[in-house]
Amino acid sequence: MKIRRSFGPVRSRVTALATVLVVVALCVAAVVIVLVSRNLMLSTADRGTSQRAAEIATTIQAEGLVGVDPALLDTDQYVDVIQIIGPGGEVIRSSRSGTVRPLGAPVRPGSETAEPDRTVDKSSGDFRTTFVGVVAPDGSMLTVAVGAAEAPLKRLVLVVTLLCVIVFPIIVLLIAFLTFHLVGRALRPVDDIRREVDEITAGRLDQRVVVPSSDDEISRLAATMNQMLDRLEAARSRQLKFVGDASHELNSPLTTIVGLTDLAASRGEPIDSDTVRDVIAPEAERLQRMVADLLLLARADENGIALMLSTVDLDELLFAEAARIRALTGLTVDDRPVPIQVDGDAEKLTRALRNLVDNAIRHAETRIGLEIVDGGDHVTIAVSDDGPGVPVSDRNRITDRFVRLDDARTRDSGGSGLGLAIVDEIIRAHGGRLFVNEAPDGGARIGFDLPGDQPSSR
Repeated sequence: MKIRRSFGPVRSRVTALATVLVVVALCVAAVVIVLVSRNLMLSTADRGTSQRAAEIATTIQAEGLVGVDPALLDTDQYVDVIQIIGPGGEVIRSSRSGTVRPLGAPVRPGSETAEPDRTVDKSSGDFRTTFVGVVAPDGSMLTVAVGAAEAPLKRLVLVVTLLCVIVFPIIVLLIAFLTFHLVGRALRPVDDIRREVDEITAGRLDQRVVVPSSDDEISRLAATMNQMLDRLEAARSRQLKFVGDASHELNSPLTTIVGLTDLAASRGEPIDSDTVRDVIAPEAERLQRMVADLLLLARADENGIALMLSTVDLDELLFAEAARIRALTGLTVDDRPVPIQVDGDAEKLTRALRNLVDNAIRHAETRIGLEIVDGGDHVTIAVSDDGPGVPVSDRNRITDRFVRLDDARTRDSGGSGLGLAIVDEIIRAHGGRLFVNEAPDGGARIGFDLPGDQPSSR
């Protein structure tokens, strides 16, 4: 971690990494170039000396020493010294005048060898020499030695090495400069995005970063940042609306309770039991339910709804709700349960179904329908009423918190606007979905589907 931090910005790290990779690559390339150049020059020298030695050996084998014409002993760019060595190691013929020592010992007739670092005198330097053994027509065994000076070969290898040493560092510096410059240009839009995002505050979430015209990772990053800002702005708007709605909803029962207590205090009289029973207690209960609902939704937003799974008889839940409707209201109940079980949280599913039923009771005129449909891959529970229904344009937002759609679904009817939001959270925790459509007789039909891998018919 300390090493990573010491490299600094991405621009410097990328430049350093690219430079190291180029240095390694050029070092390998330099070694390869020098070795290939050396081997190529040596093979060229060996080929030149071998050809000349073979030519002289062929002449000796056919005509003897008398057939070796002086031109065969002339040197060229590939040949620097030629000797014909006798069987005792003495130099019989040579391209060099004067007394010289043999380049090497005689070799067997028909064999050919190449040996480095051979000399004829102290001032001649070293020769890379090819030796070829041959038998003359008179039966004498001779050795043809043809050498190429090693000094020019070594100088060429040294020149190639020096070129690599001089040129490659320049290439490394150039690559480092270009990488630093180009990475800086490539990352400049990222730095612009960083500055723009840094200027965006909680009160200015409507601002957006500029998306570059280039269709690359930078433009996609800018688009993703804008999408994130869209989500943050929407979340903040929902949060502000939620806080405002919650404050308004909580204020109503609190105002009633505080007003009555203030009135009693100003008069110096206790609140009578009828007022406590008919006014304060219902408002306190409403306040308690609302706080419990808000707490459940807050926990759902933070960690999701925790489920205690068990086998749940859905038909029994419908029977219980049908009995409750009949006991509390004079509405007609049309219940059509199907014996079926699912794996779920019995308490949470009961609460979800009860919220749907309470919503239907508030808006029904004469009838409420309860039904279970086994769809094979899913199970549907639906609650319908013959009330005003839900307009198509409002069905997507009916599960928003504190939403009341029209005059027929007002605060006076007793709802807090949280019931269907809670149902939606519970059903999504079970892997299902909430739906809203029209009932056969024109009212609302609201229910939920549970996945088919959970249910099992009895």
